[in-house]
Amino acid sequence: MDLFYIAALNIFRNYRRSAITILSVAVGCAALACFGAFINFTFEGLRETTIRTQLGHLQIYADGYAENHVADPWSVMIHDVDRLEEVVENIAGVSTVTHRVSFSGIGSTGQSSVNMSVIGVDPVREVDFADFEIVVKGRNLLPGDTETGVLGVELAQGLGAEIGDWVTVLTTSRDNIINAVDFQVIGIVRTGSTEYDSVFAKVPSDLVQRAMDTTAVERVVVMLNDTADLPLIRPQIEAAIAALPEAYEIRQWDDLADFYDAVVSLYNGLFRIFAGIIAIVVMFSVANTMTMAVFERTGESAALRAIGATRGITMRMFLFEGIIIGLIGSSLGVLLSWLIATGIDVAGGISMPPPPSMSQGYQAYLKLTPNVLVIGFAVAGISTLISSIYPAWVASRANIVEALQKQ
Repeated sequence: MDLFYIAALNIFRNYRRSAITILSVAVGCAALACFGAFINFTFEGLRETTIRTQLGHLQIYADGYAENHVADPWSVMIHDVDRLEEVVENIAGVSTVTHRVSFSGIGSTGQSSVNMSVIGVDPVREVDFADFEIVVKGRNLLPGDTETGVLGVELAQGLGAEIGDWVTVLTTSRDNIINAVDFQVIGIVRTGSTEYDSVFAKVPSDLVQRAMDTTAVERVVVMLNDTADLPLIRPQIEAAIAALPEAYEIRQWDDLADFYDAVVSLYNGLFRIFAGIIAIVVMFSVANTMTMAVFERTGESAALRAIGATRGITMRMFLFEGIIIGLIGSSLGVLLSWLIATGIDVAGGISMPPPPSMSQGYQAYLKLTPNVLVIGFAVAGISTLISSIYPAWVASRANIVEALQKQ
């Protein structure tokens, strides 16, 4: 404790240099924490958009769907969908249960023809999934809609479709008979994904089933109240559907979101690189300060050694100085990152351009979490400690006689 107290006093002997070093540690810690907070916000926004516009939290299929849905899709359709939805929606924490049935075909308005993917939904249960869809023109599907549909904004442009136009889609039924389905465009929406907006059309499921000559559905989509509850609720859903006569399989949203996984891998790699850069900057800054302190106090160190202080004591004294600088700087960095995040919240966020494959920009915020703050604090603090080792070792190995003669 005496050494720690002496080290704290030594830091402020040259308070300007120490203040600059502490400030550099604080800025490094804050920069890393803010970058991590921005990544957290990006992950959360992309995750919730993916879940609430396309995948849901869970998707339930007929048993064997993963192996047979390409070769023999009709053998892995869900027939008793009403019973399945009833069982799942009675589980606490489940927000919405709906079904999907889809087909691909060639759509036309008479002006042009394009490939499109038609998704049949239950308008009554689809309200929660439409929350993240931005209606560009018209409106979304509502209960009671029958021969109506909404188009992705890119698909609408490709078709030259406007509100009130009729779209005809050619496809094949379950018996490989060419069939056609007509629906009137009541809305044009944007989901945020350019690729998805360029192919998808959403219509009532009855319309799709009629075109495909079936009453079955492809999958049941489950939405929860909170994504954080997924690990707790999934086992309950699995237990509930295991008691039903038909066998089912469940896939979680992150098993289906390849694009999300790619973005997470990319951003995590960038975060590690940025953390390494911050660590190097902090290490050089602190090493410079500690080296100057060692050279300026070589005589003092020799005098301590001459009156009986061991090399270990001398080395610990300088290490404690580095530790104190790291603790003060990292603590200020955590405070600075909180102030920055709060300031951005008050300012209404930062306007960001559309990311790759997305069709619109967004307002970015910083989502500070304990994990991000701990990483920023630890990287700055550990870097400071590492950069103090060599100067402290040099101070402990100084020649006593030569150092006192120079003094």
